[in-house]
Amino acid sequence: MRFIWLSLIVIFSACTQTDDMALYKTNLEVAKKAMSCFETPQDFETYQSLIHQDIQHQSPVYGQGIVGYDDVMNQAKFYMEGFSDVTFANTVWLPGVDTTSLQNNGSVRVYGTWQGKSNENGKPFAVDSYHYFDVTDGKITASGDYFDASGMVMAVSESSEE
Repeated sequence: MRFIWLSLIVIFSACTQTDDMALYKTNLEVAKKAMSCFETPQDFETYQSLIHQDIQHQSPVYGQGIVGYDDVMNQAKFYMEGFSDVTFANTVWLPGVDTTSLQNNGSVRVYGTWQGKSNENGKPFAVDSYHYFDVTDGKITASGDYFDASGMVMAVSESSEE
């Protein structure tokens, strides 16, 4: 009897993991599409269509913390209108995990390096970053950006030294 229960648990766990990996692959495409909107040529309308109205986003901007939809859109416009020749390189895409069970939960994580130049003065930037995405029904419902946003903006400002 013990063997039957153990077998059922293993089978159930395997099925759940398979479903979660399928969900991850679906959500990965949404996350990749959203990130590509920041690359040149930028695509604000597509990005906007991928973001849920009730998003909770961890802002990379010092002191902002968790922000909602309007702030996410304002930040997207700032980056898309302020920078060009933007690429997201050296990417490592990973499935996210539930923090309690440590099992894949369909969320998406990525490490990478943003590169580009300021539209104001042509100064280049390169900044390493980490991002996460929770996706529900094809829309990003929670996300976070971890990189030195203030340092990047200061590095390309007119007052920064060459």
